[in-house]
Amino acid sequence: MQEYSHEYADRWVHEADSFDTAGGLYFVHMGHNVAKSNYSLGPRRTGHYTIHFVREGRVRFLYGSQEVILGKGDMFCKFPHVPYSYRLVSSESRLRMIWFGFNGSQVPELMTMAGITPELMYQRKVVDPDLESVFHQMTQLPKNLGRKQLILWNSLMLRIFAKLLPDRKAEADPRMPDFWLKKSLDFIHTCYAEKITVSDIAAYVNIHRTHFSKTFTEQIGMPPVKYLQKVRLDQAAQLLKETSMPVTEIALTVGYPDLFSFTRAFTRQLGCPPSRLRSAPPFTAP
Repeated sequence: MQEYSHEYADRWVHEADSFDTAGGLYFVHMGHNVAKSNYSLGPRRTGHYTIHFVREGRVRFLYGSQEVILGKGDMFCKFPHVPYSYRLVSSESRLRMIWFGFNGSQVPELMTMAGITPELMYQRKVVDPDLESVFHQMTQLPKNLGRKQLILWNSLMLRIFAKLLPDRKAEADPRMPDFWLKKSLDFIHTCYAEKITVSDIAAYVNIHRTHFSKTFTEQIGMPPVKYLQKVRLDQAAQLLKETSMPVTEIALTVGYPDLFSFTRAFTRQLGCPPSRLRSAPPFTAP
């Protein structure tokens, strides 16, 4: 392992090409570490998913407004564009983790099936000897992954997801509103920045659009198009307050096609133009 300021770690990084990104799941980076006493990362956000598994010790994970302490056998996931931070928690054992960064068109659904959402970004006691065997195989891969090794990595990563998914007998009926409403909310919170529509959301949960909109409105208290807009504008307000990103960039980042439509929606929803939230001192990176 190489020594860094806050840890000892081995890392693998891959620059995805068109073949990779055409797949449903592709490799971005991975690594494993032994933390030093000053171990701490964030606050920050990334553009991909990363799953961390705690192999020894304890870690405090903060995401959004939530905080949890995780220990041996637990895992947490960082979602794209969701702010997070984590740091060492004192323990008899040194903190050791292994992590896998990835992206792909199938990842949001894999996350939903595994019960990992932007509202619940962790699971407890998931690491067993079988997963440790998978971890060992993955860390034996060469640092410069060729096509054959990348395909092997994909197969091993799918084995990890298979372990995280609940048994079929424990799954809810996908036709029941409680099931598909949660699935639709997870989809919105994960993919709000994309050019998704109510029809896309209804198709994702395999429910007729009219029935989907009616039931969603009854259960959530607002139509799905309004809820999607609220998620986008709430995220935009957070970016305006916490970053120095240009307003146009924020508009495009949260899923609006241009500055004009974003400003109109923002002002109508929040009662003030986006520029007014910039009255605080400029954001300064730590």
